[in-house]
Amino acid sequence: MADRYTITVTNKSSNPQNYALFNKEPQVTGTVQEKIWSNVFATKKAAPGQQVTFEIINEYHAIVGQKQQNDSKTFSVTVAGTTPVTLGKENDNGTVTPGTTLSMIVEDETPQFESDPLPSSSQPHAFEIRTGSFSNTKAKKEGYMIGLGPAKSGGAIAGPAATFIPEANSTYQIQPVNTYYVTFGSYTKGDLIDVVKIATKTATVDFTKDSDYRINHTDSGALVIQV
Repeated sequence: MADRYTITVTNKSSNPQNYALFNKEPQVTGTVQEKIWSNVFATKKAAPGQQVTFEIINEYHAIVGQKQQNDSKTFSVTVAGTTPVTLGKENDNGTVTPGTTLSMIVEDETPQFESDPLPSSSQPHAFEIRTGSFSNTKAKKEGYMIGLGPAKSGGAIAGPAATFIPEANSTYQIQPVNTYYVTFGSYTKGDLIDVVKIATKTATVDFTKDSDYRINHTDSGALVIQV
């Protein structure tokens, strides 16, 4: 698996564009309240004729924060804490090296990770988050969120990549998926995305097939992957 991936978008439309990057929701074991949301974690602007490049580094962070409603009636996640994580792996001799295990708690009505991680016990290709005691109803009402974030995009710390409302006293295995989406419009880091609703203005990038993609944004509004 490559350590770095790039997506270069060329704005061949007649208008300035704001491009947003988000990824396919991870595979999660454990009971989730509501749904698993993809989050915009990087944005770039391009004038007509310009190119922008998203660079993704193959590292991951665990995310804890809260969902909030924006003035536009959409939702975004405010990140309260991030912690680097290592994914579990299967070794050549058939043994498993567990990945990072974190403890998510709520203190002073604020969701957060305990400062000391638990002994590593995640499954292969995943990291683990265990939640403490809190009200599931309040977690939903206040929008307590945990999930996944890439470490960097384009040299900068990125926003959350995928988040969900957890239940109390639960264990979650979170396995990232190496599929990403590019779209355009008015987005900021942390915005919650339903890819089904914007499928017609989205390009899907599968980094299991290649590590470098080029996309043309045509004057008709299509995002066309170059082959």
